[in-house]
Amino acid sequence: MKLLLIFIFLILCCFLSGAAAAQPQENIEYKADGIYVNQITVAELEEMYRLYGYKDYIYMRDWVYPPIFLTRLPSDFAQIADPQKRNKLFLQILGPLTLKLSDELIAERITIWEIGEQFKTSHNLSPEQEQLLDRMAEKYDVFTRLKGERRYAYILRELMLRVNKVAPSLLMAVAAIESNWGTARPATEGNSLYRELLWYSDEPGLTPQDETEDKSYKYKIFPSLLDSMRSYTHKLNSGVNYHQLRFLRAEIESRDKPVLGRTLANAMIFDTNLPNFAGLLDYTITFYELTNFDEASLGDIDWLDAKLEKNR
Repeated sequence: MKLLLIFIFLILCCFLSGAAAAQPQENIEYKADGIYVNQITVAELEEMYRLYGYKDYIYMRDWVYPPIFLTRLPSDFAQIADPQKRNKLFLQILGPLTLKLSDELIAERITIWEIGEQFKTSHNLSPEQEQLLDRMAEKYDVFTRLKGERRYAYILRELMLRVNKVAPSLLMAVAAIESNWGTARPATEGNSLYRELLWYSDEPGLTPQDETEDKSYKYKIFPSLLDSMRSYTHKLNSGVNYHQLRFLRAEIESRDKPVLGRTLANAMIFDTNLPNFAGLLDYTITFYELTNFDEASLGDIDWLDAKLEKNR
């Protein structure tokens, strides 16, 4: 941890050489769970990745990835001329975000599982547990007219089906397709990776520029890329159109098998009007070797410290 703090200034100064200025420190936040980058250029980000040994998203030792979380895409991301370089960097950016989101959902799931295990034996819940489950049921759109013990047995069963991580490779592939590899306007101006829409709403959003007749919808805007990913994942975990995906995920897990994005792709037929969307997802995941993320994990601050010491 001390090494990490010692080299903060060096990192910021090393991002750009020559006449370019170093990043202001407020644009990079060091927190307990990782580094949060609020504003950065492509050159600065590539240097940061180099310092932390994150040169290629396809292979990381022991499948551990750096907890480096970008709030938004680099300011000059859309100016990358080489599509291969752009696509690689896009996936490098998204990979750690999907793993962080997976950790958040697993933590939430463990809380529900622990309550459920206690409920199986005691058939009773504390007022605090009931309130928690009621909030979670509302959040994940679980509704029942049952009362008492039967009500909470149903809610627990439904929440265990819904509150779970979504394969990172699937989230990355959908984001690549829907955002045109981070170059579409909703992604660059609104941090929207999945073109989620607002219908007949006064909520701030991006008005489509390619539509001249239909003024009934806007693109959602998000405070960060991670918030966009959270919103889309919540839709998969709670929306009526993704019931099949959730059952398929549960069936795979019941056999102690890893849930891979390619396996879930066929359950995404209601997600878009694009033809052969499932096939396009399968191709993107396979061609860019995204399955590696489905069984990967995030490093911690000490892991970053060790990487910085090795590569400085």
